[in-house]
This record gives sequence, C-alpha cells and structure tokens, in this order.
Amino acid sequence: MLNHSLARRNTLRDRSHHESRRPTLAVIFDSTEDDTSTKIDNATLLLTTEHHERSRSASGRRKSAPNLEIGDEEDRRRLEMQHQAALDLDFFVTNNNEAFVLLPAVGSKANKMMLSNALENFARTQSVKNGSPNGKQSPRRTSVVGGVFDISPRNSMGDIKKLRKESMLPQQTSRKDSGDVEIRAHQYTEDPTVAWEMLKVKRPVKLVRQMKQSTPIRPDHVRFVCVACTHGAVLDPSQIPLGDVLLIAGDFTSCGLPKEVKAFNENLGHLKHPFKIVIGGNHECTFDDAFLKSSVFTGKDSGEAKELALKHALLAALNSSKVSSPKTLLTNGIYLQDSMIELFGLRIYGTPWQPRMDNWAFNLERGQPLLDKWNQIPVGVDVLLTHTPPLGHGDLLLTGMRAGCVELLNSVTKRIRPKYHVFGHIHEGYGCTSDGYTKFINCCLTNHRLEVVNSPVIFDIPVNPDTKALYIQNCKKILKKLKK
Repeated sequence: MLNHSLARRNTLRDRSHHESRRPTLAVIFDSTEDDTSTKIDNATLLLTTEHHERSRSASGRRKSAPNLEIGDEEDRRRLEMQHQAALDLDFFVTNNNEAFVLLPAVGSKANKMMLSNALENFARTQSVKNGSPNGKQSPRRTSVVGGVFDISPRNSMGDIKKLRKESMLPQQTSRKDSGDVEIRAHQYTEDPTVAWEMLKVKRPVKLVRQMKQSTPIRPDHVRFVCVACTHGAVLDPSQIPLGDVLLIAGDFTSCGLPKEVKAFNENLGHLKHPFKIVIGGNHECTFDDAFLKSSVFTGKDSGEAKELALKHALLAALNSSKVSSPKTLLTNGIYLQDSMIELFGLRIYGTPWQPRMDNWAFNLERGQPLLDKWNQIPVGVDVLLTHTPPLGHGDLLLTGMRAGCVELLNSVTKRIRPKYHVFGHIHEGYGCTSDGYTKFINCCLTNHRLEVVNSPVIFDIPVNPDTKALYIQNCKKILKKLKK
C-alpha cells in the first residue's frame, strides 16, 4: 500500500508537459532487503508515467499492473523503442518499507545497472538521514534528480547541504589514499552516454569560472595558456594572452600537410611565450606513422576510397617536400607524444590518442587499446595534455550524446590525479569543469562549423619565484637541451 500522505501529485502535475508525457519505467521493491540483486530480480515493472499517476490515487491503493521480469525479451524491445536521452531518478518511500523508483525507459542492461546504482544511492541517503549504518530504520522520503538532492516538504535546505557534504566525504578520502590503482575497461565503454549515466552520481562535475585574461602574471606563479583545434587558423599574437607556457592540444592543421605544419611553426615563432608545448590530434595525419602505413582497401566501405586517396596524397606531399617526418618541422615548439617534460618543477605529459570516430590519426578502439595508452601516464602529473576529453567533462555533442573516454576519466580521477587536464577534440564542449580536485579544460577555439569563436583559457600554478626566474632567464638553453 502506497502511503497517501507521501504522494507527490501536485509536484508531478507542475512538471512540464514534455516531462510528464515521457515514458518511464517504474519499479517496486522491498527497501528492507539487503541483497541488491534480489531487489532487482524481484522487482515489479510498471511501464508508463500515466500508470504511475493512476496507481497513486486518493485511496492510496496500488492498482494491478503487468508483472514483467527485467530480462523479458518483449519488454526489452518495448523499452528500447521508448529510449529517452534525459534521465531522472525519483525515490518514493512508503511507511511499509516499500520504495517506489521512477527510472528512464532504456534498454534492460542499462536499466539493471541504473537500478543497482539507484538502490545504492537510496541506501546511502537513508543511512545518512537516519543515522544508521545499514539504513534499516523506518525510511524517510528522499528525492534525487540526476544525483543531486532536491528540495521537498520533508527535505530542508540544511538537510540537503548536509547530505551533499557527507556524500562526498568517502570519495575525497579514497582519492587521497588511492595509491596504485588498477583501472579496468568499463563494461559500457562502447556506449559512453550509457556509461556516463552509470557513473555520474559518483563523479561530480562542477562548472568553473575561467580566469580573466587581464589577470596579471605573478612572479611566483606559472601562467599556462591553452588552445586547441585551430584547424589551420592563424593565432593572432594580439588575441593570445601572454604567459609562460603555451599548451596546444592538437588539431592545429586540417590534415597534417607539410606546408600546414610549416605555417603553424612560423605562427608559433611570432608568439612570445617562452615555452610552447604541442600534441597531435586526429587531424595531424602525417604525425601518425601507423595511419600512413595502413592502406588496406577491402571495398566494403565507401569511405575507404577517400581515406586511401588521402593517405596517398599525404605521402606524396611528404616525398615532394623531402621531409621524412613533419614533427621535425616544429622547431618553435616542444612536441609530446606519450611523453613527459618538466618545466618550472612541474611535470607535463602529452598524448594524442582518442576513441575511434573517423578513422583518422591516433584513433584507437575504446576499452583496452586506449587504456593501454592511459596506463603509460605516470601518477602525479601536474598538467595532463590530451586531445580527447574524458567522459563527462567537455564531451557533450550537439546531439546530446557523450563522446569522451570512460577509461581516461577513471585513470585521471582514480590513478593519475593531475592538477589540470587540458584537451580539445569536441568543439561543442568548450569550457572549464572540476570534480573537486582536478580542473578539466576544453580549450577548442573553433565551433562545430570550424569558426573561431572561443578564447584561449588561462590558469596559474604556484611555484618558487627563484625557480621561475631561472627557467625564464635560461629559456633558450633549456629548450635546446629538451630538443636533443
């Protein structure tokens, strides 16, 4: 029996028309059951929001509903047809220890994982609110939307702030004491959108305001200036903030032609930053030896012919320019590829790889192939420079889908733990976010139409002023030594 006193009819009625009509999956389970898998297997599924609304009538009685198991094939097909991009989790707890959960209408595998995460979050919330480690006391009503505690008649603002603070303590402690952590490929690595729905409750993302470009450069701080994805556009020195280190996170050419690299290198020479660090992206095709060497044509894909023609054109351009590797043309910058340098006592690591999207340069399959690259990154890097974003930070496409790498996210948050993670690749994801420890920076200058619409991003890291002065004074000697 659902408790009428806890009904949220008015709240549901006030929701937007679109949201109220969205197909949802309702699950009834016994909140006193300890075993999460038992709760899931014994769950009763109700297939529509309208049925949920009818079930909480004035009499408080739940009307009969189809009793469908989560693994049911027919139900799975129906749910997949009702797939929605927006995802909510709403918890309703009644006085007889039943919990009522609204889940999005997605495929059964994702549903099972989301329900598991929902139950864990529900148990943690009840434990905090009741002061009981196992949460077995009579539960109070809680509402959770997208991992954030919202206000309800039974949740005061003070309660919400306390819950937010206490729910973050275990994660912060574990990150400080993480040590050597083994990262494994995520089970939903091939579907980053679903993977993010599994992880977002435990992976906080907070928008961070950018530093003003007019902020003075201090003698006891190193100023970093970040740009990415210029695609051959000239960097106007008057539009690029001054700084100590210029970071370029890939895609500085359209396809890596030698003449493009020469023009970019000349452009770098006009910028006054003492140190300029560059990594490749998927458009630096001539920087990826494996890309140029792979020229198998099967005839199964219409794009193969274009790809093969591009490779032949690039190889011809390299031969005509008498350049074995365009990397040697970057005389005004430091090129990093799965490598690290130390400047001002700060460790900076650069890597160009990204999940396969277009069969261009530095593409690898999601999962273990990319994870093998991330495992090369040492623990304790101060600044991590990648071309691809991690999952959940600066990776949202215009379609509403996620494009980031889940293995990179787990490697950054659980093992590497850099102060700053700088990247590009997803033009729509420009901006800065934080998980409370690492600051994530998508510094794409161009939008999805390759128009330069964004500004470089800057940040400072404190250092010993004597160390900074030494590096600035001996810049040329240090660069000469680094390039050997």
